[in-house]
Amino acid sequence: MKDEHHMTGKTVLYCAPIDKPGNSGRYIIDGMEQCGYRVIGYDYRSNKNFEEGLLKIIDEKRPDYFFTQKGEILRPEFIRTIKDKGLTTIFWCFDAAMGKWYLPVAREHDFVFTNVEDHVFHLRDEGIKRAKWIHQGFAREFFGIDERGCVSEAPWYADVAMIGSMGTPIYKNRCELAIRLRKGNIDIKWWGGRLARQLRNIRYFFGGIHRSWAGQEVYMHDFADVIRHTKIFVGEDADIPIQDRYLSNRSFAVMGCGGFYLCRRTPGVEHAFKIGKEIDVFDTADEMIDKVRYYLKEEDERKRIAMAGQRRVLETYTYKKQIEKIFNWVNTIL
Repeated sequence: MKDEHHMTGKTVLYCAPIDKPGNSGRYIIDGMEQCGYRVIGYDYRSNKNFEEGLLKIIDEKRPDYFFTQKGEILRPEFIRTIKDKGLTTIFWCFDAAMGKWYLPVAREHDFVFTNVEDHVFHLRDEGIKRAKWIHQGFAREFFGIDERGCVSEAPWYADVAMIGSMGTPIYKNRCELAIRLRKGNIDIKWWGGRLARQLRNIRYFFGGIHRSWAGQEVYMHDFADVIRHTKIFVGEDADIPIQDRYLSNRSFAVMGCGGFYLCRRTPGVEHAFKIGKEIDVFDTADEMIDKVRYYLKEEDERKRIAMAGQRRVLETYTYKKQIEKIFNWVNTIL
C-alpha cells in the first residue's frame, strides 16, 4: 500500500460516518487507498467538537482534498473556511431524498456526486454545475469474498430473503411485497430491526411480517453468509419516487456476494446490468411472485444468472473503480 501512496502523493481528509459496521465510508476509504491516496478518516457524528478537530488535522497534516460523505450537520460557512485553506472539496451523497441540509452543503463544495440522477438535474438547476451521477460499488474484502467469487449452497436459511427496515412511513412497498410472498406460501425471511409496535404498522402485523423476521440486520461477513444460503434476494428500496437512474448499494452487496438478485425495475438497474442474464426485475407484485416460483424451480438458470452478476460486480463495480472515476474527473478539471 505504501508504494501506491507514492503514486499520487495526495492526502484525502475523509469526513463521513465511519464508526458503525454498516457505514459505507469504510469501503470508500479502502477504495481511495487502493487508488494510491493517503486517507485520514474522521467521523463527524461521533466527535462533539468536530469543526475544531477537522481544522486541527488540516493545519497539521495539510491534506489536498476534503471529501464529505453526507455531512448533514456541516455548516456551509465551515466548508468555505476549509476551501479558504486551499483544499479541494468533494461531496458524495447517497440519500434518495434531499433533506433541507442537502442543497446548502452541496453548494459550497467544488465537486458534487450523487447516486440519484434526479438530484443532478436539480443541482444544476440551482446553479451547481460540477455535479455528476455516480453510484456506489462493492468492497469484496470486507465481505470475505475473494477474486474467484462464490456460489450459493445448502443449508438454505430461506427460499427468499430481504435485508433492511420494515414498516411505515417509507417502507410500505417492501412490507407489501413480504406480505404478498407469505400469502403465496413462499418461504420468506427478512433481517433488520424489529417491526415497531405502532398503530400505523398494524396491517403488517396482521400480514404476519413479524413471523418472517430472522434477526437483526446483518453486515459484511454475516451479510455474505445470509446471501450465500438464500436462493433469491428480493430488492425493494424506500418508497421515494425516483424517475432517472438510481442504484441501491444493496444490489452491489448482494450480487457481489454471489446472490441471485430480483428487484423492482428502475432505470439504474437497466443501465448497469443485463436483465435476465446478470439480474432480473419485476414491475408488479404478481410478476414478482411468478418469477420467484420460476427461479425456485429453475435452479441451474438461477445460479448461472447469479454467477454472471457477481462477475460483473467484481470486475466493473468495485469502490476502487468508482473512486477512480471521481478523482479522474476532479483532477481533469483542476
